[in-house]
Amino acid sequence: MHAHKTLRQLSLGSSFTRSQRGRAWGSPHRRFATSPVASSIDRSNTIGFIGLGAMGGHMITNLISRYQSPASGNKVGFALCDVNQAAVDTIIKRQNAEHPDVPLISCSTQKASTIITMVPTGKHVQEVYVGEGKSVLSALKEMSQDQRADTLCMDQSTIEQSVSKAVALQLRQVGADLVDAPVSGGVIGAEKGTLAIMVGGSKTSYNRSVPVLEAMSRKVTYCGDLGAGLAAKISNNLLLGITMLGLSEAMLLGKRLGVDPQVLADIINNSTGRCWSSEVNNPVPEVKVGDASSPAHRQYEGGFVTKLAHKDLALAVSAAVEANVPLAVGRCVEETYKPLAKSKEFGDRDFSVIYEALDTLGSTKV
Repeated sequence: MHAHKTLRQLSLGSSFTRSQRGRAWGSPHRRFATSPVASSIDRSNTIGFIGLGAMGGHMITNLISRYQSPASGNKVGFALCDVNQAAVDTIIKRQNAEHPDVPLISCSTQKASTIITMVPTGKHVQEVYVGEGKSVLSALKEMSQDQRADTLCMDQSTIEQSVSKAVALQLRQVGADLVDAPVSGGVIGAEKGTLAIMVGGSKTSYNRSVPVLEAMSRKVTYCGDLGAGLAAKISNNLLLGITMLGLSEAMLLGKRLGVDPQVLADIINNSTGRCWSSEVNNPVPEVKVGDASSPAHRQYEGGFVTKLAHKDLALAVSAAVEANVPLAVGRCVEETYKPLAKSKEFGDRDFSVIYEALDTLGSTKV
C-alpha cells in the first residue's frame, strides 16, 4: 500500500489529491498565509512543526510563546505544516495577532533546521520523512552538506521502534539526524505545557533538542540510544491502560456492591490502589476528584482517545513478542480495548470510556 493512500484511509481530514498532499508537506510552489515578518526568516533559527492536531496545535502554541531566542538576538521563526491547511491558517492568524514580531511561514519545512513531527502512526512518520514526492528526505537531498548536518528532526509520535530507526538511518545517510521524543500528559498537558518527554538518540542531538523540548514540557528525560524514548513511552502507556481498566472494574464492582462511587474514589486515593487514573482521570461520571474536570464529566469527550490508547497497547504487545516478555495482564487489556477502538460509539472518546462499556455492555461483551 502506498503511503499517500494511508492519509485518506485513516481519516485525517484531508481531501487532497496525491500531488496536493505532496505540496502540503513542504513544497515552495504553493502560496500560503504567512506572517508580516516571514521574509526575515533564517533557516538556522527556524523550527518546523508538522502535525497540528489535538496535541500538536497546543504544542506549537507553547513553542511560539515560550521558546527563547538564541543569544545572538536573532528571531526564532516557525514553519507550520498539516494536511488540514485550515489548522495551519488558524494558528498563523492567531499567532500573528499575539506575536506580530515572530516570523511564521506555512508548509516550508526545508526552511527549518529543526523539524518536529507529531503525527498519528508510523506510516505517517514514514510518509513525512522518507515518502514519495515532497518529503523531508527529498528536501535534504537538495541542500548543501552543511545544511544537512545542521538539520535535527524530533519525532514526537508514538510509533514502532523499527520505523523510527529505519527513518533515522535514511536521514543519517544524508547527514541529518533524528531523535525519538514521544510525550506523556495528553491534550491537557500539551495545552498547559506540562508534558513529560522521553528522548532517544545520540547524546549530542539530545543536548541540542532540550531547549526546544523544554518549551513544551515540565520534564525532558534522556532515555538512551535511538528508540529508547519510544520504549519508555510504550511501557508507560501499557501500565496506563492496565491501571485504567483495573480502576474501572474496581469502581464498577464497588458501586454494584453498594458503595457510593465518590466514597470509594476517596478511599482508593488514600490507599494502596491510588494511581494517576484514580487521581486525575477517574472514569466514573459522578465522581469528583480535585478541581479538574475529567473526560467522564463531559461524556468522555476529549482526552486520550480510545483508538490511540489501543494503538499504544498494541505496540506494547508487539514489542513484548520481539523482546520475549510475557504480558499476561497487558495482552488481556489490549484485547479488551480492541473492539472499543474499532467502535464508532467508543473509538473517538477518552479511553476512560471503558467504564461505560463495562457498565452498559457487560464484561462478557466488551
